[in-house]
Amino acid sequence: MDTKAAAVAPAEQSSATPTGTPLYTRLATSSAVGGTGQALTASLAGITYRSATGVWIGCEGTASTAVYRLNGEFSKLTGVLGLQPHTPSDLQVRISFIVDGDSRLSAVLTRNGQPEKISVSVAGARSVTVSALAIDGECAPAPAPYGAIGAASLT
Repeated sequence: MDTKAAAVAPAEQSSATPTGTPLYTRLATSSAVGGTGQALTASLAGITYRSATGVWIGCEGTASTAVYRLNGEFSKLTGVLGLQPHTPSDLQVRISFIVDGDSRLSAVLTRNGQPEKISVSVAGARSVTVSALAIDGECAPAPAPYGAIGAASLT
């Protein structure tokens, strides 16, 4: 991880709603059939995030991706990254943030792990891709994405 470009820390108190432009409003394309990149209400470690951005997990050996168009208009992506309570207990996922083709942050999450505050530099970037892949355990049918970025904001 490039510490100048991205940071991840345990989530503590943070805003439950986006403070800038919500990430989901910039969705350009996605590879998932589920609600990846869509607005949803998410529960992460007991905190409800209205206007969170959904992250569908690729469970068949191929990462699910969502591409967000930034057009050089923002400098930072922030939020709280985690898995929702309906995630299977043995599932482990890797979620990566790729800015104009350059991997800036990658986090491995489990349902019972703490959500993580993220801060990714997107200064001058044309796009950011959120990629999510199951790396251990098994998925089950779900009505909503397992992953979410609470208060995902572009500033």
